[in-house]
Amino acid sequence: MFCYQREFRLPTEIVTKQLLHQLMDSAQTRWLTQEHRRWRAQMPSILADEKLQEEWAKDEEFQKFCTEEPVRLLKQKDGKKKSEAFKALTLPNKMQYYCDWLKKSLPFVIFIATYEETAPEGKMKAAWRKQEHCRLNGLCVIDFDHVDETTEADQTTPPSGHPSRSACRLLPEGRKNSGGENTPGLREIWNEAYGKLTEEDKKRILFVFVTPSGHGLKVVFMADPAIGNLIDNQIVFSQKLGLNPDQSCKDASRGAFLTTSDDIIFIDEEKLITYENEEFGKKYNEQYHNGMSQPTIDYRKNSADSRHVAAVEGAGKDQPAVSGGDGDNPRAAESLTYNGVAYAKIIEAWMEGRDLNHHRHDTLVELSNHLRYLIGKNPTRIYEVVKDLPWVQALAKEGEDVEGTVKSIMGWRYKEKKPDEILLALEKVGAQNSPPKLGGARGGLNGGMSGACSDHPAHPGSPPNSGGEKDTSSATDIYAQLPLDQWAEELMEMAKYYPCLKELFLNVHPHKLPAVWFSSAAMFGTLMTRAWYHFWYEPELVRRLNYCIFIIGDPGAGKNIVEKFYKKIADPMIQADQCLIDAVNRYKEGRTERSTSTKAQKGEALKRPVVGIRVHPARTATGEFIRHMNAAVETIQGQPLNLHMFSFDAELDNVTKQNKGGDWKDREILELKSFHNEEDGQMYANQESVTGMFNVYWNFIYTGTPYALHRKVNQRNFGTGMSTRLAVIPLPDKGMAQRHQQVDPDANEALHTWAYRLDKVEGEIPIEPLNDETYDWQTTHLEIAEFNGDKADRSLLKRIPYYGIGVSLPFILMRHWDEWQEHRTLTMDDNDKRLCRLAMEIQYKCQQFFFGEMAFNYFADQNKEFVVRRRSTRYEECFRKLPDEFKTQQFMDCFNCEQSAAWKAINRFVGEGIVEKVKYGVYRKQVQELP
Repeated sequence: MFCYQREFRLPTEIVTKQLLHQLMDSAQTRWLTQEHRRWRAQMPSILADEKLQEEWAKDEEFQKFCTEEPVRLLKQKDGKKKSEAFKALTLPNKMQYYCDWLKKSLPFVIFIATYEETAPEGKMKAAWRKQEHCRLNGLCVIDFDHVDETTEADQTTPPSGHPSRSACRLLPEGRKNSGGENTPGLREIWNEAYGKLTEEDKKRILFVFVTPSGHGLKVVFMADPAIGNLIDNQIVFSQKLGLNPDQSCKDASRGAFLTTSDDIIFIDEEKLITYENEEFGKKYNEQYHNGMSQPTIDYRKNSADSRHVAAVEGAGKDQPAVSGGDGDNPRAAESLTYNGVAYAKIIEAWMEGRDLNHHRHDTLVELSNHLRYLIGKNPTRIYEVVKDLPWVQALAKEGEDVEGTVKSIMGWRYKEKKPDEILLALEKVGAQNSPPKLGGARGGLNGGMSGACSDHPAHPGSPPNSGGEKDTSSATDIYAQLPLDQWAEELMEMAKYYPCLKELFLNVHPHKLPAVWFSSAAMFGTLMTRAWYHFWYEPELVRRLNYCIFIIGDPGAGKNIVEKFYKKIADPMIQADQCLIDAVNRYKEGRTERSTSTKAQKGEALKRPVVGIRVHPARTATGEFIRHMNAAVETIQGQPLNLHMFSFDAELDNVTKQNKGGDWKDREILELKSFHNEEDGQMYANQESVTGMFNVYWNFIYTGTPYALHRKVNQRNFGTGMSTRLAVIPLPDKGMAQRHQQVDPDANEALHTWAYRLDKVEGEIPIEPLNDETYDWQTTHLEIAEFNGDKADRSLLKRIPYYGIGVSLPFILMRHWDEWQEHRTLTMDDNDKRLCRLAMEIQYKCQQFFFGEMAFNYFADQNKEFVVRRRSTRYEECFRKLPDEFKTQQFMDCFNCEQSAAWKAINRFVGEGIVEKVKYGVYRKQVQELP
């Protein structure tokens, strides 16, 4: 049996057959389902069109909601604050709120468990929905989101002329999208998936219905305790079906919103209502009570191959539960170490002398804060480290939201060095100077740079100055302000999971890894020019992978490493351009020959070749650049798509110099507009130039010195917006020359192979997990900037999420390549989100480092320029002299006017609410200053 919650603030109650029918057949459920789908289908168009907003704002139910919701919120805790917050929402936000409210008003059913009766503080004794008091019944639920939208997107031509985003597709007029008979697409998808199951597995399914969105499926089936816990069963069964599940539904307190009986695709009603598997509950109840709902078996998310499924089933038998883990490495919690020493030992040393009888919450906050200096800004990993501590578990049983507490301190600022307490703990356990262990199929990643003079630390893979090498850094090292060691450690760990990273990082000094990562991501992303995605801000727009990358380092810092990778990764573009360049040269030679040869002049007229050459050096005429950009168009899935131009230059000064004169002049405007593919155009009189409007598609990577950067972006031109579009990544001059570098004969081949694979990628890339991650990250940081009143920080934060997606996505696609090839989906896990967050952290810190002071000065100067001085007029002075309550004669005396003029002025003041009439001839001021 399973349970149901009438409202989130109420306890659960057992679901009977009669209650299930009542919930799914009620007029209220039917209306909520239809209304939610109606609003959800049109929401993208509504949000993008003010006229539509005005039309939909006249909806009677919406108007009723806007009137009643503030009153309902007043009844809640902090009701006044919530009610005022709702009133302050913009019309589009109120509409989104209403659409979400419709869904959350549907019946909320918890299929997977019932709950013991408890009496939390301030509440009556009842079956409250708490995981620590769950009784698992052996049922399992899989949530398949948007399963029909991906299928239909390929067959739908978007009205805008751009490739469509399936999540924003509008339903045809009059279509009922309610599953079952009314949504044959969902039924066909389910029948195809169902057909892949064995007869034994088919018997395990008890209930299948369409989700509130009308585009997803909920599948309730009998879990197999031999396979594992709830999430294990979800993964294995999803692989058998060949569908991609929402893997966030792993806890024993997760429920599902019911829809109508019309949405039922399959139901075994008798068994669904009465099913109980005591063996499953006995095996896993205790683990869920302790908060351990993570996977307990090894699995690979990116393959639905039956051989892998069989391997998963075998691995799950009689396996002990394991807490923690990310993605393809669920047993990582068993070996979480720092410099080879277990975190448990480090925490034990850190805890010495602390009294845990009191202030345990404060201790948890302080410990989580200090662990950031070892683990990084990764709340998931920190939570994995602390949640198994006995005193933390006791704190959780008392009602503490441990995971929420850990997340709450992620926005705190880092100090310049590690806290003394954590340094002392590291020293006690001998973890201070140990070189970190690095992964990789071919051994550790050596520090250093490529070329004749590489940056090789004493220990392969160790951070600078970790022993064995003279400390070359000093207090004057300006890059020491950046957490380069932390970034290096994170990236080295990421190299275990992502293709090409270990090849890129070979012989590269740890402090140079961010520069290599960002520049290579821009090259790989440019090869993916035939792909697009939809961003959470203005989701109806088609977004492309756009990059404006500057790698900045001192002279001799080894900037040639970027040029080395450019020649390897950009090879598909370079080779494709070669035949086009030959065609242009033949045309030019033909024109020259026409001017010198009489015979040639009698030949057929020469036609200028229409070529889309994509790689452009600094010495390129603007007219040629625009001509090639307009010609570089391919038809992708029935839609014309502009391919990105690409520029690389090892000397930023060369680019700046070419910008100052000649045909390249004013290309800075194109650089600005390229980041969002904004529209530009030209209409010149000369016959050679292209006339008309065009959008700018151009990615560029330049390396240079700090002085070259200053000439490009400085305080005088900061307001152009170039600084917020740039990703400026430092390349510190670190390390000593290495005589015998590590050589990997397969590295070049791997980079070459992946470059040509990504050059073939086309179509929409689903990135919802990255959208969630970037939205949460930016919202958190903007709230802090708002709290600080820091307009400079706020301006620098605006475009960082684009780099979070752009830098991580090529490597995420490589990691899930098989899944992408087979299903055109990407099942992302915590490692993928962590990679995205790391890109944003690096971009944010580098933005502050290079442009933070400029941004602060810009807004400070702007405030000085636009100070409005208040002038006090004689008219205002006369009004000030009036007493709070005055007569007509007093008004005449103060303003030195006739009675008729006084009456006219007083009547105007009364009409505008400036004064009020007390009685005949007597008036009272309502304001002290004239508006």
